[in-house]
Amino acid sequence: MIKRSAALAVLLLASCSPAPAPRDRLYVSLEHGDAVAVIDPASRTVVQRLTPGKRPRGMMLSPDHAKLYVAVSGSPIGGPGVDEDKLPPADHRADGIAVVDLSSGKVERVLAAGSDPETFAMSPDGRTLFVSNEDTGSVSAVAVDGGRATQTSRVGDEPEGVAVTSDGARLFVACEASNLVAMLDARTLQPMKTIPIAGRPRTLLASRDGATIFAAVETAGQLAFISSVDGKLLGLLDLAKGDKSIRPMGMVEGPDGHLFVATGRAGSVIEVDPARRAIVRTISGVGARPWGVALTQDQRLLVTANGPSDDVTFVDRTTGKLLGKVGAKGSPWGFAR
Repeated sequence: MIKRSAALAVLLLASCSPAPAPRDRLYVSLEHGDAVAVIDPASRTVVQRLTPGKRPRGMMLSPDHAKLYVAVSGSPIGGPGVDEDKLPPADHRADGIAVVDLSSGKVERVLAAGSDPETFAMSPDGRTLFVSNEDTGSVSAVAVDGGRATQTSRVGDEPEGVAVTSDGARLFVACEASNLVAMLDARTLQPMKTIPIAGRPRTLLASRDGATIFAAVETAGQLAFISSVDGKLLGLLDLAKGDKSIRPMGMVEGPDGHLFVATGRAGSVIEVDPARRAIVRTISGVGARPWGVALTQDQRLLVTANGPSDDVTFVDRTTGKLLGKVGAKGSPWGFAR
């Protein structure tokens, strides 16, 4: 009887113990490789390659980290030095948001998400994806369960970055060729305001405290601060300081509220204190044209996606020391974590 009671107590104790924390994984989209590399930050190795579809770029994890949403596109890759008149026609049958089941690594389905989806944001309740459609100048609202028709609204030329407010009420879309950020009602996609910002605003990030939308303004080399409440342009920070190679791209917010901004062809990451609207430091030499930037789960390591050199760089967030690189062939574009 005593032995049975002891065994029962052990079972009860085990059932009450907290579930082990999920393994930290970095998901890196490989735009030229039609794949997603899965990196283990602890060993700094690629442990898996997923195949979500053509030209994967923007990605997000579901709130429970069971699924990976990946923007895939059949539009040909352009960019600097490419004569777009000589590119092949787009294959829009490949466009959509691939839903990858991470337990199996397989694509469950592809959600219709308008033409040439590139980046997207998720509503706070995890039920809707807001997707930029660059070649049609629009944004689409996509139900993650496929249970309702996709809504689409015109926003401006070449929309890219997307951010939604923490209350799920307002949506912001950066339209680089129109030099503006569009503000919409997130529930209806009705336009509310346009915020002119010269210099090709490209990526957007909503602050953790919900007060601010940050916009990376590429050719102007600036960081814009926008009120998430009324869309007012609160200020601009000059990141380039006359250096035309500094092209702000991806952004991530650290645990202390500081931003880390990838600079593209300058090969660096700039740390910014938004409270003071001031540059804290520049971490140089992170890689060739870093685009995406992220932090590991423990917030200790900063990582950059370096497309031309086919690698991902690990940096100590506190010291700025470069710790090493992981090869990821296929032109790393961005992260999900």
